[in-house]
Amino acid sequence: MIIDKQLYVGCMSDRNIIKIIRKIKRFSSCTGVYVVTLPLFHDGILEIYNVNEFMQPVYRNMDDKIHIVGIASTRSAAVYLVKDIIDDVYKKTGGFDMNAYFSAAD
Repeated sequence: MIIDKQLYVGCMSDRNIIKIIRKIKRFSSCTGVYVVTLPLFHDGILEIYNVNEFMQPVYRNMDDKIHIVGIASTRSAAVYLVKDIIDDVYKKTGGFDMNAYFSAAD
């Protein structure tokens, strides 16, 4: 699992973010946490998941393909993060290639 260096975060304290990142890396349960990822199945621009979905075997087996670019405390906050990410990428690159943008950032 890759947690991007330019991680976008909803309204959360730094302390909570650190705790959540640790839990995500250990595949522990996190109530009410949503993540924004690059497309896992190569369809779309960005995807939103409840972090507890990653506890399922299908996601554990594809651990190296999960690239998290945002964390939010609610689904609606995650939707706003997606908007912000798309706006930033478009302003900086003039396009919508999220994979190229976040790969270059690492």
